Amino acid sequence: MAPERSSALPFRGLELHGQGIWRRDRVTRALDFMQAHGLNALVLHESDLVHHVVYPRRYFDPHALWRDVPSRRGENAIFNNRAYLHSLLAMAGAAGVETWVNVKEIGFSDEVLALWPELFKGGAICPSEPFWSDYIAAKTDELLGDFPALAGIIVSFGSQESRASRVQHRCRCDLCAAQTLEDWYGGIIAAMHGPVARRGKRLAVRDFAYKPEDHAPLIAAMRKAPGDVVFSIKAMPHDFYITFPDNPALGALREREQWVEYDCLGQFFGWGIMPCLVLDDLAARLPRWRAKGAGGAILRIEWERINDLDALDNLAALNLMAGAALIGGDASLEAEELCRRWLRAEGHVESGAAWLADVLRATLPVVRGTVYTDGFVTADNSMLPRSVARAWWGAEVRDSLACWVPERVEDLRLDRSRLAELLAEKDRALAATRLLAARVEEGAPGLDVRLHAAIRAAFRYFEPWVEGHCLAARVCLLARFVAQQGEAAGAEGRAELRQAVHALEACAARLAPLSDDPTVPHQVVMLLDHRRARDTAAEGAVLAGVASGG
Repeated sequence: MAPERSSALPFRGLELHGQGIWRRDRVTRALDFMQAHGLNALVLHESDLVHHVVYPRRYFDPHALWRDVPSRRGENAIFNNRAYLHSLLAMAGAAGVETWVNVKEIGFSDEVLALWPELFKGGAICPSEPFWSDYIAAKTDELLGDFPALAGIIVSFGSQESRASRVQHRCRCDLCAAQTLEDWYGGIIAAMHGPVARRGKRLAVRDFAYKPEDHAPLIAAMRKAPGDVVFSIKAMPHDFYITFPDNPALGALREREQWVEYDCLGQFFGWGIMPCLVLDDLAARLPRWRAKGAGGAILRIEWERINDLDALDNLAALNLMAGAALIGGDASLEAEELCRRWLRAEGHVESGAAWLADVLRATLPVVRGTVYTDGFVTADNSMLPRSVARAWWGAEVRDSLACWVPERVEDLRLDRSRLAELLAEKDRALAATRLLAARVEEGAPGLDVRLHAAIRAAFRYFEPWVEGHCLAARVCLLARFVAQQGEAAGAEGRAELRQAVHALEACAARLAPLSDDPTVPHQVVMLLDHRRARDTAAEGAVLAGVASGG
C-alpha cells in the first residue's frame, strides 16, 4: 500500500455504487487501486443491500418448508449473495482494507407487507409504525453478526429513494402527524446504533437534503446521537453538482467525526465518457473540508443507474487518482504530474504528460457551460433534457441552485439582456469544444502514436455531446423567453425559437444512427439520445406555434 502522509485524512474511502459490487473483477480492480493509492476503506453502496444478504431470521425462516412460496422469494440468490459477500470481505481484508455497507432506510423485502399489511395505510407505507424500529434493529444485528468482518454501516433515511421515509410525506396517519421529523430520525438512529455498538462496529449517518430546510431536523437529531456516530456529508448540497457551493451541513457538528463524499465518475459531468478533469475543483474544496473539521472522505466511482461503467474504465480515473492523492496529503498535486502518474499506470510514455494536461485543463470550463446554465442544472444527470418543461423543473425545483444560494433567485428570469447572456454561454462552450476537438485531433510534435489514438478515442463523442446540450439549451431558453414575453418577444424572438428547433432536429437526425450501431456502448447512446433531442424540439415547436398564433 502507498505510504500514508502525516496530513492524510484518517478515513479514505472508495465507493462502489452500482452493479460492480457484485462483480469480482470490478472489486478486485478497485482493491488493487486502493492498495496502490493509499485508500483504506471500501464502501459498498446499494440501497437494499441488506435484504440481498439477510432474511432477517427473526421474521422469516430460511429453513421453512414451502407451502406455496418460500419465506423469502429468491432464497438461492440470497445464499449466493451471502457466500459472495463473505468472499469479498476476505479479499478486502487480505488487501488491508476495511469494508462498509451504505444503505437507505426504511428498506425491506416485499414479503414484509404480505405478512404485516397493517403497515400500509391509505395508499402509503407508514414509516412511523413501531414495527420498523424492531425490524431495523433485528436486520442490522443479523447483518453484523453474520458478517463480522464488516467495519460498519453508512445509512441515509432522509431520502426520497427509500422505500419508506418520513421525508416523503406520503403517510397522513395520526402516528406520523404526532411525531416530529427530528424525533423520527432519532428513533431510527437509536434502532441501528444499539446493535452496531453491541457488535463493536460503527455507524455513520448520511446527510441527504433536497432543500436547506431538510438539514435542520437531521442535524438536530445528530446533535442528540451517541458521540461515536459519524456524520457523512455530500461535498455539495443535495447532490454532486459541480457548480454548487460547499454543503452547509459540513462543519455544523464540528464536535462529531465528519466524512465528505465526492463523485469522481461524474454523474453530473459526463460519466467519464465525456472527459472532465475536476482536479481544480477538488483541490479548491479540500482545504475548506479540513477547515470545517472533516476527518475522512469517500470517493465514489460508480452511479447505480448505469451498468458496466466505473471511473477506472475511462479518463475519470484521473479524477479518482487526484482525489486519492489529495485526501492522502498530496496538496500540491498539479495536472501535469497527475497525467504523468496516469500515463505510467496505463503503460504509456510519460513524455505526453504536458500535452495531455493542457487538453484536460480545458474540459471543466466547457462542461460547466454545457450541462449547466450559469451554474443551474439544466441537463438530466449529464443526459440531454427530456423536454423543455423538465429542463426548467430541474433547474428551478428538483435541482435548485437558488434555494442554496438565495441571491441567485432572480437569475433565471429572462429579459432580452439576460437571455443574450445565457445564449452566449452556450455559444462559448460549443466554440471552445470545437477548438479543443481540433487540438486533440492534431496532437503535438513527438506525441506517442498509441497515446494520441487513446485520447482521440476518449474524445470521440465529446463535441456532439456538447453540441446536443447547447442546442437543447437554446430551445429551452428561447421557449421560456417567448412564453413569458408573449407578443413582447416579437417576430425576432419567435423566429429565433423556430431556428433553434430546426437546429436541434437536425442534431437529433445526426445522433439517431448511434442507437442502432452495435459497436456504440449503451452509455454513449444514453448521453446522446436522439429521442430526447426530438422530444425537446417538438415541445419547442409547439410553443413557437402557440406564440406565433399557429
